[in-house]
Amino acid sequence: MIKKEGPGWRIIRDTSRKNFSTLIGGETWAIELNQSEWEQLLKIVIQLSDQYTDVRDQLMGDENITLELERSPWLAILNGDQYGWNLKLILNQSGLLNRGAEVYWPRNVTNHVANAMRTMWDSGYL
Repeated sequence: MIKKEGPGWRIIRDTSRKNFSTLIGGETWAIELNQSEWEQLLKIVIQLSDQYTDVRDQLMGDENITLELERSPWLAILNGDQYGWNLKLILNQSGLLNRGAEVYWPRNVTNHVANAMRTMWDSGYL
């Protein structure tokens, strides 16, 4: 079991669980993800984080930016400025699971969550 957490967020991976091996959570919410959902979430969060880093220094003063990225089953929406960003994720799973969810991490935790996900990705904890 791998557990990463901080104020307002948590990620727990337990690959011994067959159907839903990953739990992600925020201050007042949590959702379990299957392996495919987790892998796609890692990719989309890392990509959005990298895009934000690439444009952050080009933003002026209180200029805001919105970046959206869709990769089935996720839609990710990053809103931020040069000082930080928040992240809204929408899960729209069809097929056998036919479920959906909306989750949100505020600006004070998104960088921590993204860094934890990147570490897990780089370490091969898929």
